[in-house]
Amino acid sequence: MINNVAKKNNTKIIPVDSEHYSIMKLIENHKLNEIKKIYITASGGPFLNYTLNKLKKINPKDALNHPKWKMGKKISIDSATFMNKIFEVVEAQKLFSLPESKIDVLIHPNSLVHAIIHLNNGLIKFLYHETSMVIPLANAIFDGKLNIENLFKKKVNENQKIADKLIFNQVDKNKFPFIKLKKIMNQYPSASIIINAANEVLVSEFLKKKIPYMDIYKQIFSILNDRNFKKYAIKKPKNLKEIFKIDTWAKSTIRKKI
Repeated sequence: MINNVAKKNNTKIIPVDSEHYSIMKLIENHKLNEIKKIYITASGGPFLNYTLNKLKKINPKDALNHPKWKMGKKISIDSATFMNKIFEVVEAQKLFSLPESKIDVLIHPNSLVHAIIHLNNGLIKFLYHETSMVIPLANAIFDGKLNIENLFKKKVNENQKIADKLIFNQVDKNKFPFIKLKKIMNQYPSASIIINAANEVLVSEFLKKKIPYMDIYKQIFSILNDRNFKKYAIKKPKNLKEIFKIDTWAKSTIRKKI
């Protein structure tokens, strides 16, 4: 819907999130058939090195303690569960017309590389910047022409040591099972609406200490198995009213499950 509005008004959508701004800059001189794979990175959040047993004992305070970024409560929990990264994948697909096979996620605890493209000619390019949203925001708004280097001089010097040891790992599907949602969000047009709505309810309940952390995963997968899931997931909403109808069903259904 948003892409259609932009096209109708002859307007270009310029993303301001670090991953999507990075993708835009990396692919701007390449055609889709020149790109083998695009990766967006994830820090792994506060529980990257937790065992599965330890994950069962998490409380809201633990989940809000992100090692790299200062964020609001909702997005901090989504970062911990990996839900935010799945939505970023879907967003990237919509913004840049990418098939599911062309985009994936890598764990990058340093949080300095925000996107990577692997080209068919053997070259791999990535975009590196400090962990501050000022950088993608300023570059998106001022088209890269605003000098903000002095704001990060100290941080750049500190991170030059880290740059010698940049770490990238595959996502552990047992620890971050939401990575499996990428396929189903591509399979059904409204799956992302349902998952987003259910997740809003579950995160809210977790923050109120009404459900345990691991129930966020459990209940998201339970709604995917609901007898009415496919009925709503296959819909192709044409307007906000139709989106809200699907959203309402998902929230009502997940509340009954918890």
